[in-house]
Amino acid sequence: MEVRCPHCGNVQSVSEDVFGNREKVDVACLACGKTFRVVSPKVATVRIETTRKSVPTVNLEYTEDGRLLALPQHKEISLRVLEGNEAGTVFSVAKPRITIGRSNADITIDDRAVSRLHCALEISEDSVLLRDLGSTNGTIVGNQLVETATLTSGSTFRVGMHIFQLLITSKGA
Repeated sequence: MEVRCPHCGNVQSVSEDVFGNREKVDVACLACGKTFRVVSPKVATVRIETTRKSVPTVNLEYTEDGRLLALPQHKEISLRVLEGNEAGTVFSVAKPRITIGRSNADITIDDRAVSRLHCALEISEDSVLLRDLGSTNGTIVGNQLVETATLTSGSTFRVGMHIFQLLITSKGA
């Protein structure tokens, strides 16, 4: 078999007889004299570990500025769409930071006025922060464009042609 020296790039032949019953042998390069390890193609096997474990719900994250985000233990958080193509849809919030956008977002909205990654909800134990992600058309709370805004249960905000309402309820209610 032919092998290439990782030190100088020289290609040389190595007889498969040098392996015997071993998986690996050290070989000296004929050009530079340095040794390198060669693996027998007959003995070596590839081991791939697989898992069937379920992925746990993410309930802790950190913001870029280092604030701890966590879903409140005794509350359920969801977003109801009041206006737009998705009107009537309720999105359950299953992790402490979710993104809203036209593509590659946790909540995907089919709306040309929505940026690919438009805004994010960042949830901590005691507050919900709405953060605009540099969207083209902005995120509106009340009648104002916002970079960030603290929301409470029942608060509404506009993303493109969609109006969302934040709902925070006690678990089991």
